[in-house]
Amino acid sequence: MRERLDRLTKQLTGHVENLVHFDVADSTHALARRIIAEMDEESQKLGATLILADSQDQGEGRSGRRWESPAGGIYLNWLRSGIKAETISQLPMLAATAAWDAITRIGISEARIRWPNDILVDGRKIAGILVFARHGGASWVTVGLGVNMETVPVVEEGGVLATSIAEQIGKGDVEAWRHDLVCAFVDGLDNLMKEPAPAISRWRELLTQRPGDTLNVLLASGKVASGVLVEITEEGFLKIRENGKERIVTGGDVIES
Repeated sequence: MRERLDRLTKQLTGHVENLVHFDVADSTHALARRIIAEMDEESQKLGATLILADSQDQGEGRSGRRWESPAGGIYLNWLRSGIKAETISQLPMLAATAAWDAITRIGISEARIRWPNDILVDGRKIAGILVFARHGGASWVTVGLGVNMETVPVVEEGGVLATSIAEQIGKGDVEAWRHDLVCAFVDGLDNLMKEPAPAISRWRELLTQRPGDTLNVLLASGKVASGVLVEITEEGFLKIRENGKERIVTGGDVIES
């Protein structure tokens, strides 16, 4: 374990100053938010930090849903401060592109993005992303990534079945896949933030949703917005036509009809 973490720390030099590892965490995302709150309230500085857990017993998905987090998956949160507001608003798109690229590099083909940032393979969910930002004395942000490595969760997410890296690739060195995925994601996201425009264009190309599609979007309120997709706005939001009127959907989950 120590050797694995040392190798990870060395490879992420320049992208991560602090690496925190847990055998079991309640939630890396919740922990990152607690650190942000403490640092912000005490006006403390913290270099780029990566929180990793081998499993979670209170894993979080979007809209407060539970993310199944059995041992062997990737559960991480990357934490940074001092990011420009414009870049923070682009993070859901940049993180999805970085995750797609990392998953593709280890041999997964036909991966796509379900708006806004779920990674699907053959229509089944293999990874999810959570982004949280806090604007106070300094801007703080954390990006969470969960990847199904070996175990396929029983719970469906937003009407979409799950899959895993092992299920898609077959037998292999899961530890090597895990290491390469974590490094590629953090390295990729850090670099994409420096020049976001090409990554956002790629995100648009990879979306499973296209103008003219009829969508059902589960909102945080629990209501469902249904309509025809008019366009993806510059901010990455959905513009849909519902009962003859256009509306902007800024967040939610595209679900099965």
